[in-house]
Formats: sequence, C-alpha cells, structure tokens
Amino acid sequence: MEYGWLAIIPPLVAITLAFITKRVLISLFLGIFSGGLIISGWNPFSGVVYTLNTVIGSITDEWNAQLLLFNLLMGSGVAFIWRLGGSKALTTWARKRIKTRKAAGVGAWVLGIVIFFNDYVNAAIVGNVFRDISEEHKISSERLSYILDSTAAPVATFFISDWIAFQIGMVKTGMETAGITSIEPFTGYLYSIPLNLYCILAVLLVGMLVITERDFGPMLKAEHRAVTEGKIVRDGAKPMLDVNYELGEPKDTKPMLITFFLPLIVLVGVTLFGFWFTGRGAGGITDILGASDPAKALLWGSFAMALTGIVMALSTKIMNLAETMDTFVDGLKLMLLACVILVMAWSLGAVTAEMDLAGFIVRAIPENLPFVMVPIIIFLLGMLISFATGTSWGTMTILTPIAIPLAYVLTNDAYLSVAMSGVVFSGAIFGDHCSPISDTTVLASIFSGADHIDHVSTQVPYAITTAVVALLMYLLWGQFFISPAILIPLGIVILFALMYGLSKLSRKKYGIHPITKKTIKKKKAN
Repeated sequence: MEYGWLAIIPPLVAITLAFITKRVLISLFLGIFSGGLIISGWNPFSGVVYTLNTVIGSITDEWNAQLLLFNLLMGSGVAFIWRLGGSKALTTWARKRIKTRKAAGVGAWVLGIVIFFNDYVNAAIVGNVFRDISEEHKISSERLSYILDSTAAPVATFFISDWIAFQIGMVKTGMETAGITSIEPFTGYLYSIPLNLYCILAVLLVGMLVITERDFGPMLKAEHRAVTEGKIVRDGAKPMLDVNYELGEPKDTKPMLITFFLPLIVLVGVTLFGFWFTGRGAGGITDILGASDPAKALLWGSFAMALTGIVMALSTKIMNLAETMDTFVDGLKLMLLACVILVMAWSLGAVTAEMDLAGFIVRAIPENLPFVMVPIIIFLLGMLISFATGTSWGTMTILTPIAIPLAYVLTNDAYLSVAMSGVVFSGAIFGDHCSPISDTTVLASIFSGADHIDHVSTQVPYAITTAVVALLMYLLWGQFFISPAILIPLGIVILFALMYGLSKLSRKKYGIHPITKKTIKKKKAN
C-alpha cells in the first residue's frame, strides 16, 4: 500500500514534539503510534497493537539486541572505571598536563580523529576520556557531545572502518545499476572522498571552534552557563549519563591510571580482534571489514571491558564480591534510559520504512533535470531522508543506486558518476550527525553526559552552517565542474568566515563574548 505524504507524519510528530516538550521518549512513542494508527486504518486499538509489535521487533532483532547489550555492558565498564578511581586518577593527571579549556577541546577533537575504526567506539572512548576533563575545565556537556558527534560518523566514513566497507558495497551496487564496468568499486569509493564535503567540513569546523575557542548560537549560551555558573548541564536538564548521581563517590583508595586505561585498551583490542575474527578469510583488510560483524565485535569488546573491571576490582581487593556485583548492576542501570531511546528510534525507523517515506521523497524528483541540479537535489534528499529516518546507512542504500546511474545517463562520465556517491554520503551523514532519532546522536549524548535535546538543539546550527557551505560547493561543482582540490580550500575559507561572522552576531545578540564566554559589560554613557 502507498501512503504518499502520510509517510511524513510519524517522523514529523516525533521530531516536532521532541523540540517542543524536550521529552524524547514520549515524542518518539507518539511518532511510532501515529504511524501505527495510519497503517492500521485509523483504528486506535490496532494502532496500539502495531506499535507494541514494532517495539518488540526492534528489541528482538539480532543486530539491535547486540547493540543494546553492548550499551549495557559499556555502562558496567564505565561504572568500574568510576568506582575504582580511574576517572579521579585521570582528572588528577589531566590537571597537570591539560591546563586550559582550549587544550581540553583540542585533545577531544584529535582523539576523535584518531579513533576512526567505528563511530560507536569513537563516542564511547572519547566521551569516557574527556567527560571528567571537560567538567574540570568547565566545558559544557553540549559542546563535548558536539565534538563526539562530529568526529564519530564523519571520521569513520574516511578511514579503515566498517563504514567504508559498507560504502564500497553501495558504490558497487550503484555501478552495477548504471552498467559501469571500467572502474573497480574500491577505486569508485576513493573518487567519492573529495566530494564527501559535509564530512570533511564538519570535522574541520570542530577544529576551527576548539582552536579559536569561538562559539555561536545556542552553544555560546551553553558555554556561557558552564564558564560563569560552573553548570555543565542546564538546570532542569535530563543528562543521558550522570555518573556522579547514579554511582556516587568512588572508593576511598589511591587513584590509579591503570584502572581508567586498561578497560579502554581491552575494549579497543578485543573489538579490533572481533572485526578481524568475524571477517577473516575474506581477503584484504577492506574485504575483511566488509565481511565482519560490527555489532558482534562491539559486544565482545564491551563484555571484555566489563570483565576487566570485575577482575581489577577483585584482584586489587578494592571491592569485595558483593560490591563488585553491585557495581556491575549499577552500570547496567546507567544505560537503561539510553537503551529505551535507541529502541524507540529504531522502531520509528521501522515505521517509516514500512510506509516507504524514502521512496515518496525520491519519487518527488522531477525528470529531465539539468546536471547542475543533480548534486544539489541528491544532497538535499540525503539530508531530508536521513534526518527524518535517523539512518545514514539506510539513506545510502536508497540513494546511491539512484545517484550514480542518474549522473551517468546525463554525463556518460564513469568517474564523475561514481564520485556522485560522495554527495550521497554527505547528505546521509548530515542526518546521522544531527537527527534526534539517530543512534549515533543518542550515543554522543550518552557518553558526554548531555541532555539529548540540548545536544541536538545546540549542534543543529553548526551542522546547518556546514551543510550550507557544502551545498554552495556542490552548486559550483555541478555548474563549472571545478576540481575538489579548489572546492575544499574554498569551502574551508567560507566556513571560517561564516564561523567568525556568526560568532560576532551572537556576541551582539546575547551580549556574550564568543571567546571568553563571559557577559560583555555595557559602557556607561557619559
């Protein structure tokens, strides 16, 4: 059955209510229910049954179940790091070496680029390392969550990761649809990188902001609160992860850095082993990544992390068996809200998939487009679909087999056509980056300890600024076929100018200095 424009209603209800009420759970549930109501022929009882069945399906899906368990075990790992004094030891160490807010921000940005092999692990490690450091230097949870989100999926899309394996598969599908046989899929992926402009610029904007220490829009107000009032989260906020409140004070023992770093090293090591083990025998490293099971690898890593915490607690005799088990269970509780939100987000995605929201949007593309409009429309469609559905991979799956053949029909240029997949990836990751129903956006809120809606509302202006610059570059590319070697530096200059200009406008609007984050005192009239 075709639902047409009605397919827009579920994500529209969820996203609108989330921003109005600032209550994510009820907003997501009502979005799912609105879809169930439509699918069930407006029968409220059938709508409720459909909603519950969809939620159950999201929980019992093997991939989703593994990621839920990953999150729960990560919570236990974090709990052991906290109660064994690992976070306290890191804070003490950081006081001696990371002496400024600027150094803390730059450190989080650099580590986010270094941890490139999986976006989930990126958010978990960078968040755990810098959450306490950020609080020590009065960096708002909103800013830390923005750094995490902007160096998770945007970074994973460029380096050796499960992301590039998936993207190569999408390029291969698009080439087969277009009948392109003169290029290898991996080569086609390499041609997509220079046109993945949103991701390139998103990562660089973080660097610009942390190095210049500037902010604009709602983020400037959040940073003003953190600096002047010492409030890392706003009054009345609902942090996705509040370690201090949930776990209390760490054990009264000498803090040791090993209790912080060893669980994280084990997490990374076992996860990397999991990628290799589940994809072994596939050929080269790219083939191994493509054949691997990321959810299983992450689950193994988080289990090993929690197990390491248990062994450390008992072997050092910092905890007895009862305290160890209490810490394990308390860690599971840390992630309960986050897991429920993930289930709701997945369920909403299932509803939009059944109603074929993406297909409705794609069918709206007019025929006989001039090529100059193709990259613009593909990018905008990618942004819209991924923001509404919360899935970048789903968006890539839908648009890549459309974008490459469309470009090939209009230009008959195989290399230009496969490069169009970079435009798809850009638009898709925009939604993954800032949609409130995206799992990676949720995880960024979790590991930064931020209120989810506060994270989204402060990040969206930065994401839109980046997207506007990327859109302008696509217009120039489509019209004049300017080389990305020129477009990327030009985009960086324009993005820096926009950042500087918007920070000055925010200074005037809010009366807050964009660098010091302090209130600007008005000069008294003579």
